[in-house]
Amino acid sequence: MNSESLTTRHFQTVILLIILLTIAGISGYVLLEGWSWFDALYMTLISISTVGFKEVRQLSSAGRILTMMIILAGMVVVAMLSASVTSFFVRNDLLTNRKRYRMRREIEKLNGHTILCGAGDTGRTIINEFRRSNRPLVVIEQKQENVELLDLLYPGLLVLTGDATKDESLIEANIHQAAGLITALSLDADNLFVVISARALNPKLTIISRSLDPQTDPKLYRSGASYVISPNMVEGIRMASVILRPTVVSFLDVVMGDDELELRMEEIIVGKESSLFGKTLSDAKIPQRTGLIVIAIRKAEADKWMFNPGPATMINAGDTMIVLGHPLKIDKLLALLKES
Repeated sequence: MNSESLTTRHFQTVILLIILLTIAGISGYVLLEGWSWFDALYMTLISISTVGFKEVRQLSSAGRILTMMIILAGMVVVAMLSASVTSFFVRNDLLTNRKRYRMRREIEKLNGHTILCGAGDTGRTIINEFRRSNRPLVVIEQKQENVELLDLLYPGLLVLTGDATKDESLIEANIHQAAGLITALSLDADNLFVVISARALNPKLTIISRSLDPQTDPKLYRSGASYVISPNMVEGIRMASVILRPTVVSFLDVVMGDDELELRMEEIIVGKESSLFGKTLSDAKIPQRTGLIVIAIRKAEADKWMFNPGPATMINAGDTMIVLGHPLKIDKLLALLKES
C-alpha cells in the first residue's frame, strides 16, 4: 500500500472515530442524565473539542466520569486528526517538490529539444503536434490553472511553471541544449522579450514567434526571430482557400490532422554516412522499400527546391527530402538512412 492510500485510510479512521465518539457521548448523556438529544449533542461536541464552555446542566457523578472520558478520547482523536491533515499537506508538498526535481533532471538530460513558451489554445495545438510526432518538448507556462490542465490532458509532459520572458525560466528549460523555441504568448511585447532573451542565451537556436500585429514582425526579426507567424494571416489564407480550392484544403487536413489515417508529411535530412548518399532516387527505391512518396527535395549545395523530383535526381549529403506517408513508413526510411 502506497503512502497516499495510507494517509487516506488514516483520515477515514479518524473521521469514523469522531462519529462513534459523538454517538457514544449523546447516548451516554441521554441515558445517564436524561437530557434531550440536542443538549446531549451540544455537551458532547464541546467535550470532544475541549473548548471549555459551561456545562449545560448540573452533572451527576456518572455524568462527570462520562465527560472526562469524552474529553480524554477527544484529545486523542483531535490530535490524530491534526496529524492526518498535516501529513496530507506535507505529503502533497513533498510530492510536488519531488516531481519538480525529477522533471528538472529529465530536462537537464535533453539535447536538441524544443521549448514552447505559452500553453493557451495555440500552445495546446502545438503540443498535440509534438506528441503526435513523438518529439521532445518542454513547456513554460505562467498560469497555474493552465499548468494543472496540461498535467491532466498530457500526462508525462515536461511543464515548467514560470515566466518565459525571464532568463531563469529559459535556462531551467535547458535552452543551451535546445534546437528550437516557439513563443506563443498572447502579447507581442512578451514574445519580443522572449526572442531577445532566447537569442542571447543560444545564438544557434531556431526561434519561431507568434505575432498579432504585423507592425511587430520587423522588430521580431531584428531581435533574432528565425520565423514570425501571424495567426490572423494564416486564418485569412485558410478561409479564402476553403472557398477557392476546397479539395486542396481537404487534402491538407488529412495530411496534417487526421488521426485515423495518420498520414504525415515529414522532412528527412540525408547524412554523409547514409546508405542513400550518392544514389539516385531510382537506385534508392524509396517508394518500393518504404511505401513513402517523395514530394520534394531541397538541395543543400544550391539551396533550392526540386518538386516532384525525377528518378535520375541524385541524393547528396545535407539534402532534405519531403516525404508523405504513414508514420511507421517514415520510421522505415529513418532506419534505412542509418544503414551503411
